[in-house]
Amino acid sequence: VPFRAVATDLVSGEKVVLGKGDLAEAINASMAFPLLFAPVEIDGKWLVDGGITDNLPVDVAIQQGADMVIAVDATSDLRRREEIGAPWEIADQVTSIMMKNPTEESRLQADVLIQPALEAYKGGDFRMADELIAIGYRSGREIADSLKNLMAVRRDFPRDQDVYIGRASVVQLAGGGAALLPESFSAMCRARYGQTLYRGDIYRDLTALYESGFFENVYARVEGPPEARRITYHLDAFPRVNQVNFRHHGLLPDSLYRAAAAEIAGRPLNINDLFARIDTLRNTLIGAGYSLAAISEIRYQAENGELDVLVDEGFINEVRIVGNDATRNFVILREFPLKRGDVFRASAASEGIQNIYSTSLFDRVLINLKKNRREYDVIIKVKERKYLLARLGANYSLERRTTGFVELLEDNLLGTDIKLKLFGSAGDFERRAEVQFYTVRLFNTYLTSSLTFFYQEQQDRFYRDFIREKDYTTTRRGWKFVVGQQIERLGLISAELRLESIDVSSTDPQFAYQSDLQIRSVAVRSVVDKRDKLPFPDRGIYNRWYWEAGNSQLLGSSVPFTKIFLGLEGYYPLLQVMNYHPYLYVGSADLTLPFAEYFFFGGQNHFAGLHNREKFGRQFIQTGLDWRWEISPGLPVDAYLIGSYAIGASWERPDDRIEGEDFLQSVSASLAINSLLGPIQFTYGNVSGQR
Repeated sequence: VPFRAVATDLVSGEKVVLGKGDLAEAINASMAFPLLFAPVEIDGKWLVDGGITDNLPVDVAIQQGADMVIAVDATSDLRRREEIGAPWEIADQVTSIMMKNPTEESRLQADVLIQPALEAYKGGDFRMADELIAIGYRSGREIADSLKNLMAVRRDFPRDQDVYIGRASVVQLAGGGAALLPESFSAMCRARYGQTLYRGDIYRDLTALYESGFFENVYARVEGPPEARRITYHLDAFPRVNQVNFRHHGLLPDSLYRAAAAEIAGRPLNINDLFARIDTLRNTLIGAGYSLAAISEIRYQAENGELDVLVDEGFINEVRIVGNDATRNFVILREFPLKRGDVFRASAASEGIQNIYSTSLFDRVLINLKKNRREYDVIIKVKERKYLLARLGANYSLERRTTGFVELLEDNLLGTDIKLKLFGSAGDFERRAEVQFYTVRLFNTYLTSSLTFFYQEQQDRFYRDFIREKDYTTTRRGWKFVVGQQIERLGLISAELRLESIDVSSTDPQFAYQSDLQIRSVAVRSVVDKRDKLPFPDRGIYNRWYWEAGNSQLLGSSVPFTKIFLGLEGYYPLLQVMNYHPYLYVGSADLTLPFAEYFFFGGQNHFAGLHNREKFGRQFIQTGLDWRWEISPGLPVDAYLIGSYAIGASWERPDDRIEGEDFLQSVSASLAINSLLGPIQFTYGNVSGQR
């Protein structure tokens, strides 16, 4: 049965019927719904979903010469008001309205129409794929009997339109193959003594003889007058097979091949049995993951009666890449597990496609296979994204006022999958410039790495016992190199080397923390981030810890120090519109830790009621619970009411006595909106007994 895919040319608006080329590419083009998937370029045309011009292309099947058209109508009902929000949902609704009448006309043209019960599903609901497949299967089973009856009527023809042969007086077999036929064949034969015959009867007998599998050629000779026809069926049997030799590469145990050979050898060849055994072996190979396995050649050696069967397991001759104008070949090939000389496995190819997609360098990744003698060329076709990106943004808060930033991103520097980021920000209280090189894979390893050069000036308010004193400024300049790897259950484990110059200054001569330091430190960090979305997650955990040490002897740091930190957070849904968020932060360091490296907390999101970075110390602990209620069902933006409770304390010396009065408690309420411009949050906080 020939395959045709229907797509729409986005430029001309014409319906395009795809009947040649790459199958996967054609399927991608026929389902590339605008705003969800990028158009597929084939033969200079930008092709998108064929449903835009013909949602049920029955006429295409008729034009292609189909004797019978079985149409499956998988169109969904129009969306309700509350189901229309995203741009693609609007486009889907418009398309459904425009194609409603043409689709109804196409239904009337089909010989058999299957309409699965899809009232509860909408187009694009890919999460229900398994359920939809099951519904389609049941719908097909329901019309199976009526379909068989219709096919029988179309296939059979009336007897009075057949060509009359005559009456059989003699029916005989010639050629020596009669002994191979079962005894029941005579009873099934339409040509029998005294039987009135038509040409169709002879044809059906010859078909039955050929389909028995014993004969490489069968034909009939009809002799004598019509009233006394002599029917002779000539049978040329396949030769006897003395031995079967399977030529293979040992991917399956030899015992399987020996068992198949034993069932074929030592008797006249039956082509049906041979193909059945071959299909069993091929299915076993495919079941083992060798999806291109096939029998490439069958040779019979008449001189010794041996049958040679050449098994092609699907070895790869070459892996080629098409469409990577900017990206280097090694970037793609290192993500693709199949190499030259490997046996092609669909699971590995699928994994490779996912790996290549995960680089975020490509809009589309397809695989083509081209037979090259007994091996295959694997052709990876990619469509590259735009790699240069610019971002502009700003942030405003009552305390920090306005900060604007600009960011330039090159996602594929020199085609090596290295990300280059140029970042600059300026505001009332801070200025920052940063250059970062980042790669998900360092060379051919699975290590991620980043190299960052930075300069930062930050002015902070200084508080002592809730009384504001003069501000201080921290200036940082330096670089850091990070290398890490994702490890199951431990998250992203990374090692960091940091070289940084830090200057802390204030106009207050009594400011006790003025310093000019050279920090040289190494750190080990772990991050487990399973939050489902940002900035307001519904579920997931966010856990991290780190250990950092500065060494004056080995690294040349101005001061040696050691610090550790642990942060545990979880987001858990409760009912449909409620979420709770418990958290715990703990940090500790030795007495030599400089002020610039202290632990700080305070601010709208880190201890409401305190000013930003108001509390600090070499040791600190903070825990709390946030409750969040969604108040925006049916609104175009997400809005939340948030209630929070937090308790925390900090100490400057590890040997400070821990007292109950050290702990502060915060109670706050917030209104948060996740707008198109970013999160907007209004918070009122109170620190018990203080502010």
